Amino acid sequence: MDQRERLQVTGALRAGRARADAPSASSRLQGKLVHTCERQTGRLAPWTRIRPDSSAMALHIRDFREADRAALIALWEACALTRPWNDPDADVDRAVTSRDATILVGTVDDVVFASVMAGHDGHRGWIYYLAVSPDRKARGHGREMMAEAELWLKARGAPKVQLMVRQGNETAAAFYTALGYERQDVTVLGKWLTPSPEAE
Repeated sequence: MDQRERLQVTGALRAGRARADAPSASSRLQGKLVHTCERQTGRLAPWTRIRPDSSAMALHIRDFREADRAALIALWEACALTRPWNDPDADVDRAVTSRDATILVGTVDDVVFASVMAGHDGHRGWIYYLAVSPDRKARGHGREMMAEAELWLKARGAPKVQLMVRQGNETAAAFYTALGYERQDVTVLGKWLTPSPEAE
């Protein structure tokens, strides 16, 4: 083999190694959120995550679909998040028809195991209905859902996010504190504009 042939072989080997080492388009997308702007509605297209772990037990986070409704409300009830004076169906309807709110669900094999509702009131983001199925607890799913909700709000320009924890629910308060949330120096006041269901 003469000098020119040796150079050609060496160059081909180097090119092959470079192609093998270069990240593929799919690997560059792994772990990133995929969304595009839809001009007709002003909403972002369905929210989903491409994950490097494609195992059957990995949590897949995406936008709520109408077919999820019954399972979603059953999840909220299992997590004791519903209240007699709040119709969960109406809450779902308001979120999915608003340009400033969404419901994200966490699924395994397309079965809903987790959820979070996020909304932007023009000044700050709000979190509601964070839920993880009791048989999927202690796997980090709550953190995953919160991270997705925060990214959704940040993508819409929310500079801050807030949520409310019921008095005495120190377990939930500790969870949010671990995520960087701080108690705010405010007092929440409320007034019923219709007859109070709590008085019935």
